[in-house]
Amino acid sequence: MKIIVSEWPWRDIILVFLFIVVLYITLPYLGINTFSIVVALTGLVEWATKFILPWIVLFWGIRLIKNLESK
Repeated sequence: MKIIVSEWPWRDIILVFLFIVVLYITLPYLGINTFSIVVALTGLVEWATKFILPWIVLFWGIRLIKNLESK
């Protein structure tokens, strides 16, 4: 599977980047610490890869084994 850069949705990537920059600039004015949000997101990604991702891999591994056995 080839990833062709010219087919990427550049408009969507730019909009997400601008949204993140605007949030990063405006959240301190609302009294929200942006560093705590970054730490929380990092912890969320770590938790997801530690606990959720192995179950997904196990599920698809079992489906693969069942598929191979049925052939």
